[in-house]
Amino acid sequence: MNNTAKIITGVVAGAAAGLITGVLLAPDSGKKTRKKIEKGAKELASTASDAISEKVGQAKEKYNETMEVAKGKYNTSLDTAAEKTKNGVDKANKALHA
Repeated sequence: MNNTAKIITGVVAGAAAGLITGVLLAPDSGKKTRKKIEKGAKELASTASDAISEKVGQAKEKYNETMEVAKGKYNTSLDTAAEKTKNGVDKANKALHA
């Protein structure tokens, strides 16, 4: 499990633990407790969604950076291959005409 997954798991687990503890220790009626559970679940979902969205954004950014580096290396390799091929053809022509 990578660090991002550990962070997200920790945030979600911590929020869930806090929610459960708060609900179980609160001396409220069943109706109020259900409302608290509903509110807590929505907050937990929002927190998890925000954390996931942030990590997805970071992953997309890293992907785009990696693709730019890869494109640059590909183009450099292509240019090098073309130059070496041209040099090989030139040498072959010289050898044929010598």
